[in-house]
Amino acid sequence: MKTIHAAVIGFGFMGKTHTYGYQTIPLFYEPDFNIRLAAVCAGKYEHALAAKERYGFAHAAHNLDEILALPDIDVIDICTPNALHAEAILKALDAKKNIYCEKPVACGEAETKRILAHPNLNKVVTQTVFNNRFLPAAKLAKQLMQQERLGKILSFRTHMIMPSNVDASKPMRWRNSRRAAGGGVLYDLGAHVMDMLTWLAGPVKSVYTKNQTAYARRPDGKGGSVPVDTDDASYSVVTLANGAVGTAEASKLATGTNTDLFIEIHGDKGALKIDFMDPNWLYFYDASAPLKGYLRVETVQDYAGADSFPPPKHPVGWIRGHADALYEFLRAVNENRPASPSLEEGLYVQSVLDAMYRSAEENKEISL
Repeated sequence: MKTIHAAVIGFGFMGKTHTYGYQTIPLFYEPDFNIRLAAVCAGKYEHALAAKERYGFAHAAHNLDEILALPDIDVIDICTPNALHAEAILKALDAKKNIYCEKPVACGEAETKRILAHPNLNKVVTQTVFNNRFLPAAKLAKQLMQQERLGKILSFRTHMIMPSNVDASKPMRWRNSRRAAGGGVLYDLGAHVMDMLTWLAGPVKSVYTKNQTAYARRPDGKGGSVPVDTDDASYSVVTLANGAVGTAEASKLATGTNTDLFIEIHGDKGALKIDFMDPNWLYFYDASAPLKGYLRVETVQDYAGADSFPPPKHPVGWIRGHADALYEFLRAVNENRPASPSLEEGLYVQSVLDAMYRSAEENKEISL
């Protein structure tokens, strides 16, 4: 049985999340391949050493170059801060390694063009980590959209909101800095919002965006303060290529929420909505049904095509979508076939986000 040797680059919250996926996939699915945690690197070498000891990586490295010099690496798993993604992707492509990358794939149009132009991009397996696609309710929603059960799409509303930046005394972190994050909440949460919308309802024609930064400065953790140059919230009117119009919001100023991702799509024959805080159900409205009202369809852990553990009747959790996303990528690597959402798909979402930033800066509607 083939063994896939994976290296995780960056070991903060997402590095730990991906490692959870590698370690639990054999329990969830009993795959026809083995997984080896071959190497890890982090912002500080001591953090890589700690990850090696705690989670069973074979090698702790100082940097990506050291990992690429190892003889047996199949997958480069990128969990670094946003501004470091493009450099890691390009180095991995130079080495012809398969790539699993957190969103956003790149920061800005120039990085996007460099990645898309790389001659090895379509010679390896790549996937963007849009983990919300892989929850069963989202998978069922995709099936309904492919079956055109909603008819002509007319309108939609979607948001991902949380309270992370409400507290003005919260110290500055890398996500509040354009230098490290590339952008603000629009890159961080808006990427999930726009991926879910375009995956289900189709490509974007134009955007009109207003961004908000609640506090001009934040504590630096050393007794002083530093300027904030990223957005805390973003509000957009979006027009799709199919003519549908709706709203998209990404916010870290939503007091009273947790990590609330929501999408609702209306067509002339039906509607659907998913509340990812209640991910065990998909709500579907059939306009032709004799009895009107939303049907609450149970989805729980019904991961189609897999003998999953735990059984489908148990409720699903956030991290389970990450494990399934990674499993689908590793299956593609094992079978040497394209994966989805690919880096190209991630870069398409990136182009929409960058158009939103341009719209906010120029205070006008931007066409894609």
